[in-house]
Amino acid sequence: MRFRILVVTLSWGLLAFSLKVSAGDKPSRSITLQECVDLALSKNMDLQVDRLNIEIAHSAVTGAYAPYDPTFTFRALHEHIDAPGDFDPHKFNPDFPYIMDQDTLAATLEGKVPIGLSYELGTRVGQKSALTDFNGNFDDASDFFFGVRETNNAFASAGVRATQHLLKDFWIDEERASLRVRQKELKMSEQALRFEISRVLLAVELGYYDLIVAREQLGVQEKALESKKQLVTETRRRVEVGDLPPLDSEQAETQLQNTLTALAAAREELGGRENALKALLTDDFRQWADTTLEPADTLVAVPVSLNRSQSFHEALTSRPDLAEARLAVEKAAVMVQFRYNQLMPNVDLVASYGNQSVQSGISAAVDDAYHFRGPDYTYGLVVSLPLGNLSARSQYRATKSAREMARLQLKKAEQGVFLQVADWVNRVESRFSQVASTRKARVYAEGALAAEEKKWQNGLSTPFFVLQAQEILTAARSAEIVSLAEYNKALAQLAFAEGSLLQKHRVAVQAR
Repeated sequence: MRFRILVVTLSWGLLAFSLKVSAGDKPSRSITLQECVDLALSKNMDLQVDRLNIEIAHSAVTGAYAPYDPTFTFRALHEHIDAPGDFDPHKFNPDFPYIMDQDTLAATLEGKVPIGLSYELGTRVGQKSALTDFNGNFDDASDFFFGVRETNNAFASAGVRATQHLLKDFWIDEERASLRVRQKELKMSEQALRFEISRVLLAVELGYYDLIVAREQLGVQEKALESKKQLVTETRRRVEVGDLPPLDSEQAETQLQNTLTALAAAREELGGRENALKALLTDDFRQWADTTLEPADTLVAVPVSLNRSQSFHEALTSRPDLAEARLAVEKAAVMVQFRYNQLMPNVDLVASYGNQSVQSGISAAVDDAYHFRGPDYTYGLVVSLPLGNLSARSQYRATKSAREMARLQLKKAEQGVFLQVADWVNRVESRFSQVASTRKARVYAEGALAAEEKKWQNGLSTPFFVLQAQEILTAARSAEIVSLAEYNKALAQLAFAEGSLLQKHRVAVQAR
């Protein structure tokens, strides 16, 4: 009998020791909730991805200005033509063969202005020389040395052309619509980042509370183990002297083994909660894998004043996802405005002014052209309208439907947020009351166990009733810890539903 007792005692002692050693080998780090928040803001992988999405959206906005970037073109060309003789049925004389060389320098600057105006400024300077062979006709050939005429001249031109849209593409066109859409998308990506930060902060806060619960639950099981070890020792002693039947000892040992099992499960739960929190705090899990996190904060139940109407208002003005949905409506409205403009006729004011000059020398040609001694100009109005305009009309109707869809999605999102707020307001109230009731239950359970242990010491009770009181106390301690955590988690969920989680943790998201 004594040998069996010794073996059982050694077995659970070794198991408990092995659990302590396995947990104690790792380096520990005391960490507060605020430190967890700071780490998540800088190292969380999801937030790093969303920050890159903002960079992409910002690049898209910059790229949307490209149509208004002026284009400068410079050309330097040499052209050589060796044309054989030919004839034209409308001309009396045939076309004589010739060789012509032409050198040209040209430059243009063209672009668009975001008021529906397109422009082009250009200049061209060149010189050409030609040798024409008139030997195919004796009369013409006699006028030139060896029958070949040599011709040289220079040319220059300068001018400006402009087109201004007056109806279609005047107050908005495809380029301006694209720019405004990209600007809305940039703001949407900023709100998406704010929402993702809120989501990550909520996960960090909930994970931190879960870690505290797991560590406290481990402490509860360790206290239960210590109590049951003492009861088993005392029960064995009484069984050996014949005060109790062997069945009482076996019942006590059974509960001891159950507590060891629960202790192992609590350690496993603690490890899982640590890993879940670490995954939110780092982008290199291997550096944290062997570190034990020790929460520095404790669970307390701070009463709060709740106002459902105020929470509704806070959510409407602060929720980033609702702000993103409103921007989606504005984005759809931009496309409606653009498609409505495309229903208008093309009414364009066109104008040009310039001069061309041909002289024997380049300097004379340039002087004539740039002083506009022989200017030419045009101006007028061009009107164009597709008679059916079916494509523009169908696209306009489609964008109106898309805008209405965005409005309905915003309304649905607002209603969903109201439901979340109402739900979490109720839960905060309920869980705060549970904190008080579970605390009282734990106090009563402690008193009941103390009374039962006193009766046990005086021989007025049995191990069964003591074990029962111990189990009730262990359950009461666990329930109190869980109720404290659930109350704090409900407060975090309510802050998330209201959109005030960033303000709660003093996090400012700087927009571009």
